[in-house]
Amino acid sequence: MKTKENNVSTDAIVRSAAVAAVTLATAQAAPGAEAEDKFLSGIRSDDEDANHAAWSTAGDVDPSVIPALSELLTSKKPNVRKAAEEALKNIVHSVGKTIDPRSLGANTGRPDDPGRLDPRQQVVMHLLSLLEGKRPKIEKTTALRHLSLVATSDDVGMIAGLIHDPQLREEAAFCLERIPGKSSEEALLTALPAAADDFKPRILAALGHRRADEAVDACIDAMRSADTTIAMAGMKAWARIGTTSGADVVFPERDALSEWDKVEFDDSLLRFADAQLEKASPDEAMATYMRNLDRQEEHLQCAAIIGLAKIGTAKAAAAIFPKLRSDNNTVMRTARQAWSSLGGGEGSG
Repeated sequence: MKTKENNVSTDAIVRSAAVAAVTLATAQAAPGAEAEDKFLSGIRSDDEDANHAAWSTAGDVDPSVIPALSELLTSKKPNVRKAAEEALKNIVHSVGKTIDPRSLGANTGRPDDPGRLDPRQQVVMHLLSLLEGKRPKIEKTTALRHLSLVATSDDVGMIAGLIHDPQLREEAAFCLERIPGKSSEEALLTALPAAADDFKPRILAALGHRRADEAVDACIDAMRSADTTIAMAGMKAWARIGTTSGADVVFPERDALSEWDKVEFDDSLLRFADAQLEKASPDEAMATYMRNLDRQEEHLQCAAIIGLAKIGTAKAAAAIFPKLRSDNNTVMRTARQAWSSLGGGEGSG
């Protein structure tokens, strides 16, 4: 049977152990806190040499300084702003620009996924914290720019909502465009219908650069828009993705386009043909190349000749042959080089 004295003794031991643990933790944290204070003092200094000495070692500082550095981005002192900018860059770059795909979906240390954060996750966590509340635009845009380098699919949800913020939407789209994984593509695709018309081309461009197959139908739908800017953005994204979904493709009316949009229209068709050739669909590609072979613009003829040479069939060679005697020297030289690559020899011109 336990006595009161035994209980008191046990409680005393527990309290003593707790105090010792706190003391040890404090002692271990003190050098780190002291180093961080010294680092921030160097960043805030009026002396540019002290600024440089501080930000050049930022990669060795605990990422917990990120919020304090972010606040200095609005400093009235140019040297302090510069030092804060460089320090943030160094911290982010110290954990790596390139993300190992195996880390996607990794432990984040959040309440629903507890655990110890690795250095990259610590940096991401502190950068994400800058997106909350009423921080100045420069702090949030800087955070998004850095998150574009180190964020993963785990972080897409916190970034995606900002794509509808008029002040942050450009940086949010840029950030999502660079985050690997399907989650970012899904976020962009989900945001497209509700986006302001003047921002839909930016989202379509991001999906095109990602070559997101799931976005093909959305691109084809955009091409039907009465808004020429949206229609052309859809066409350019569709061409970059280079995938057919079976949906009917209705191109913008070329004759109604501006001269620059006509160039983009023609280039998009050629880009799609090149993509089809890469995807082993030479018949689709050849139809586009043949249409461009007799255009007046030399660059379109040359692109068609190069594409036909890649197809390399007898029919493609027969289409190239008349261009060996073209009146346009650039077209003629391109045709002769293409003919030579097909095994026809230079003398055939």
